[in-house]
Amino acid sequence: MLTTKQNLLETLKKDGHPDRFVNEYDPFVPIMNEPLARYTRGNRVRGTTSKDRWGTTIVFPEDQFAAMPHVTVSDKVCPDVTEWRKYVKVPDLRANCTDWTDALASAAAVDRNEYFVMGFMGTGIFEQLHFLMGFEDTLMNLLAEPDDMKELIEAVAEYRYTYAEMLVENLKPDFILSHDDWGAKKSLFFSPDVWREMFKPHYKKMYGMMHDHGVKVIHHADSYLEPIVEDMAEIGVDIWQGVLPQNDIPKIGKLVEGRMGLMGGLDAAIIDRADATEEEIRAEVRRACTDYRNVPGFIPCLTYGLTGSIFPHVDPIIKDEIDKCSKEMF
Repeated sequence: MLTTKQNLLETLKKDGHPDRFVNEYDPFVPIMNEPLARYTRGNRVRGTTSKDRWGTTIVFPEDQFAAMPHVTVSDKVCPDVTEWRKYVKVPDLRANCTDWTDALASAAAVDRNEYFVMGFMGTGIFEQLHFLMGFEDTLMNLLAEPDDMKELIEAVAEYRYTYAEMLVENLKPDFILSHDDWGAKKSLFFSPDVWREMFKPHYKKMYGMMHDHGVKVIHHADSYLEPIVEDMAEIGVDIWQGVLPQNDIPKIGKLVEGRMGLMGGLDAAIIDRADATEEEIRAEVRRACTDYRNVPGFIPCLTYGLTGSIFPHVDPIIKDEIDKCSKEMF
């Protein structure tokens, strides 16, 4: 029997021979106590409203699963992108994120014969834009003020590059999980050409740097991204995490065979509910495992950007059903 680590590597190979499904995030140990995350996301405390390091209002209601940006006309950080330098102050990561003691201890405790150490980067380049000015302004400015948006994107991308560089330099992870949602459930947020012009070069540079240091890339985007999947493989995404079943997963698997794993396929809207029954959950997991069993690089998983489900009873059933499917299908 392959180790958890070996089984993932075999799953990602073009002609690999895994002996079971990779079960969601099982091969990865996320290191979440490093100084970058503490500095940039430490304000996200359940039951509070606060400002992040960029000045965005972050709300985390007591009864919600996660924190979210709350951008209004009166409190948006960047009300006019043509004067973005007046409003946007990029946080200084190197000056404020120097103590790696806890993170290095956590990484040292991982059995790297069995598991991969995974760094985490939330709030991608596009996401940071709508944190600063709101979703509507971001999309309109990409079309109406492209030159100023390019300049702001460059500043945000350099910040993200520094973030990634510091993870690579200090934590030395095997994988980095990088977030940026580029689409909704059935469409991209913008045309493929806009994405290619505005965002692709920056991600190619950042993911290329990670690869140069032997770090593999997991890109989280629980989105419809069919029109740009070959671009994603080109820029160095080793695993696309968050592949919604609204994408044609078998078709994508053939297009990117051996170049990019596909992690997701489970429809959270169907099964991650307070009233979801065990039968419903198992049926959706079995559907995905059956439909995508022969898709190269497929990893059954909820499409969320970290392990776990919103409703606690759901994920243990998912994991158990994936194991059952493995015993039957391999």
